[in-house]
Amino acid sequence: MIDNIVLFTNELSRYIIPLMLVMIPFYGLVFKKVKVYESFVEGAKDGFDIAVRIIPYLVAILVAIGMFRASGALEILLTTMAPFLTYIGFPPENLPLALMRPLSGSGSLGLLTDLINEHGPDSLIAKIGATMFGSTETTFYVLAVYFGSVGIRKTRHALAAGLFADLVGVLSAVFFCQLFFAESIASSNHDHEIDVVNIQELDPTILVDLRYSSKNNFLKKDMYGDLEECFLRRKPAEMLCQANKHLKASHPELRLLVFDGLRTRSVQTKLWDALDTIPISERTQFVADPKKGSIHNYGAAVDLTLALENGSELDMGTKYDHFGELAFPVLEDSLLALGKLTDKQIENRTILRKVMTKAGFSTIDSEWWHFDAFSYNETKNKYTIVE
Repeated sequence: MIDNIVLFTNELSRYIIPLMLVMIPFYGLVFKKVKVYESFVEGAKDGFDIAVRIIPYLVAILVAIGMFRASGALEILLTTMAPFLTYIGFPPENLPLALMRPLSGSGSLGLLTDLINEHGPDSLIAKIGATMFGSTETTFYVLAVYFGSVGIRKTRHALAAGLFADLVGVLSAVFFCQLFFAESIASSNHDHEIDVVNIQELDPTILVDLRYSSKNNFLKKDMYGDLEECFLRRKPAEMLCQANKHLKASHPELRLLVFDGLRTRSVQTKLWDALDTIPISERTQFVADPKKGSIHNYGAAVDLTLALENGSELDMGTKYDHFGELAFPVLEDSLLALGKLTDKQIENRTILRKVMTKAGFSTIDSEWWHFDAFSYNETKNKYTIVE
């Protein structure tokens, strides 16, 4: 029942704004006999005059907001209230947005954008944030700017009424999003969490040589112990099987040879720490920060090369996990011109990229062997990190 309501409201929301943009001018023109365009132009002219008058008030409130955020007061408040908020079912991640919304539209929009980018557009936190944003008003901004622009100093009950309405909007957003979305999202996450497969059970012709299950890696250490099988989430694994199918169709003598797939965060931390000679700002070109998590840690990325049926690797110009410009796909044309890569090496890389991207994978700029099934945000929304 709830899923049907969600589907209906999602479909309805696509048409509400376009319908309003058409119906309101139509109603004014046909039924109220208002000269819609002329009225619009006159209003725009008045709007410019009002904008000039409200600039001092606008600057004052934006500076105050900036000081509040830059001072660390917002972070302290969030840290202090997080345990209580979690206890009552209010996601602490949504608190900054709830506090910022009455103060600034642009500031709260920035926080909402951060929530969507960090947690994914279909996450419960993003849905609560979006609902909260649409259900509340920039109360302090409205009172300071618009009342100030016309000289009103005694706001009477406007502030209390506005803040109470914002509080109702915030609490309602949390309540109804929890009601409509929490169960379906939790169920979806649970399904994804257990949906990990051995890629060779789906396609035994895919070759596997887990480099972190041996000393044949840049660390010269066995990171995986007895693990010899490569695991991925089911959808990325099915995409990989499709890529191998494309490869066998175009080059029957070749197979995909997989070096790494699902990688736990604990191993990711060891890889990150091993590159401590590289500045952190540059280190992320080669290894994802374990605090944020790699797409490998979610089971949606794969490292691989091309090989003959007997397992002999094709020449790609560098070894796996080569940390340098020779491994950068984005620099291949320049490296070819400089004689650092050969036509055959680039041809082999191109074959690999072609079959992988045809199956839906995407590349990165710094590693010819690395392919992502989904973007980071989409991956984070679909799956949880394997610790």
